[in-house]
Amino acid sequence: MAVGLLLLAACGTPDELEPGRVSSFEGIAGTIYERQGTGEQFFFYFFEDGTWHGSSNRDLVVDRPSEIKVARFEGTTAFVTEIKGPATDCPDARYEIHLLENLNLQYLALEDTCAKRAIALNVSVWAPVP
Repeated sequence: MAVGLLLLAACGTPDELEPGRVSSFEGIAGTIYERQGTGEQFFFYFFEDGTWHGSSNRDLVVDRPSEIKVARFEGTTAFVTEIKGPATDCPDARYEIHLLENLNLQYLALEDTCAKRAIALNVSVWAPVP
């Protein structure tokens, strides 16, 4: 039981997250985020290892995603590689991911020459799904 409590304390909860630039997926791992605003419904699910899955179907986002991206962090810069999805033919990109006061995520492209990916990430805010 003590091990379980230690794991729970180490993982934290969304209430304990601090707004600002994300430097790993540790605090947001295990959370599904949904695109807000205009465009097709889409979801992301983050893993602690820097991988994130995407799907237009919430029930498939974890186990059968239509998109898979991986981020390697250097400080608050995420170097993003598309593993599966519409931007696999695009070069890697650099982003900052910001956790907003309301716990939504927002992407800021530092360098992304792939219009398909940049438009999908840059123009949206992503809200955690309860």
